[in-house]
Amino acid sequence: MSAPNDDMEMEKIAEDELSKLQRQYRVMELERGAVSASARPALRLQRQMVSTLSAQLENIMLELKLTNSTSNVLENAKTREKILTLLKEHEKYSAEVREHRSNIAELNFLLKQVQKEIKALKSKGSTVDKECALELMNQGMVAQLENRLDTAMKKFNAANSDNYAMRLQIDCLLRDRQFFNTMWRKQLRRLMAGKAQLLELVEQAIGAHELREESCARLHALREQAAQQYRKHCLEVRELQRQLEHSVKLEQFLRTKGTVRLTAADARAEARRQHRHELEAHAYNNHINILDAIKEFTGEQELGRLRQEFTRREEENYALFNYVNELHAELTALADSVNQLNDAIDDEKAKHEARMSKQQDTVESLRDELAQLREARESAQLHCATSENALDALLRQVRELAQHWIGSRFLTVELPCYRACECESLPLLKLVGGALDASASSARLYLTSLEHRLREMVDLIKMDEALQRHADAKARTPPPPRRARRAPPSPRPPRSLLAHA
Repeated sequence: MSAPNDDMEMEKIAEDELSKLQRQYRVMELERGAVSASARPALRLQRQMVSTLSAQLENIMLELKLTNSTSNVLENAKTREKILTLLKEHEKYSAEVREHRSNIAELNFLLKQVQKEIKALKSKGSTVDKECALELMNQGMVAQLENRLDTAMKKFNAANSDNYAMRLQIDCLLRDRQFFNTMWRKQLRRLMAGKAQLLELVEQAIGAHELREESCARLHALREQAAQQYRKHCLEVRELQRQLEHSVKLEQFLRTKGTVRLTAADARAEARRQHRHELEAHAYNNHINILDAIKEFTGEQELGRLRQEFTRREEENYALFNYVNELHAELTALADSVNQLNDAIDDEKAKHEARMSKQQDTVESLRDELAQLREARESAQLHCATSENALDALLRQVRELAQHWIGSRFLTVELPCYRACECESLPLLKLVGGALDASASSARLYLTSLEHRLREMVDLIKMDEALQRHADAKARTPPPPRRARRAPPSPRPPRSLLAHA
């Protein structure tokens, strides 16, 4: 039993494959019809182009044949010989013209020499007879030379006119040749373009023919495969029918032989078989009723057309099912992308919230830092104000001291000492530029100068005390013998000023 089941499964698979291939074939036929219907205008245009190009090619080949014909070749040979003869004549006449020009140049040279001789003879003061004879001879020679010049000029003019006519003819022939060459190149370009288009069309036609041959071969192979499967199916159906007939005959034989020996089991089997037969008959009647309802619903009585309509509807439903599956896949992909975008938006929102919270924390920290910096700035401003007040008080005291120092009598006492020692005046006045106001920039100079001056005053006080002690000691001792009077000592500042300093 496994072998027939396998065969039936194979037959079902083959039938499914055959129906699928038939559907594909119908779809391919429809596509081919649509493609052929859409490609007919293009093929018509291509055929028209091919026909026009072939006509142009025939015209060009005809023109080429005409140009390569014997009459044209003979005419070209004649024109070539004529051109060669004309060129030879041109060279000949140009040589004659050059010769005549050289003769004319020689004659002009001789005329000039004769004129020179005439002038020389006139200058010599020859006799009247000689002059007349020479004049007559010269006139004869001049007339002769003029005649020769006239004939040479006539020949030269004739040669020039012939040369001009030949040049015009050569220019006309060259223009014709140029026009012919341009037309020839243009026709060659058109011919090459037509050949390229023709080759392209041939390649396209070959590709289409190869594709058609391949499709026909595939279709033929599919048809052969379907025919082989159909024959195999028919053989299997015949074998099954034969087996069924044999089974029916065997059943009838056994039934006739076993009628006498009927048992309860046989009766039950017969009842079951009868019941199964009734069920099959009922199912058959149901199928007949369903088929009649389908015929009434569709209005078609022929089973072949009904089968074709069912097949067509099945293909449409299959196509719609595929379309719905594709739409479902697209919707699924779109839903996935929407979910991904929502997840990304949620992530970005979370990141934005985290960033905002972080920024809020940084803003709070910056505000705290700003408050601390403001407090530090206020404290620094207070400290700076106190420092400025102290500095102003110090500068005021320095200014008062400097003013007291400069306006005191000590300066009037010291200046003659500086002049006596051949020294400059007070460095403080030079450094401050004569200004008596002490500022933050010049306070150090004031203090340095005052320090030096105080040191000098202390030294002076010490020296004054030493001199005072020496004078007291000298007053206690008897006076020594008188010596030469010394110079009086330099004046010193009063003790009160030194004490104040």
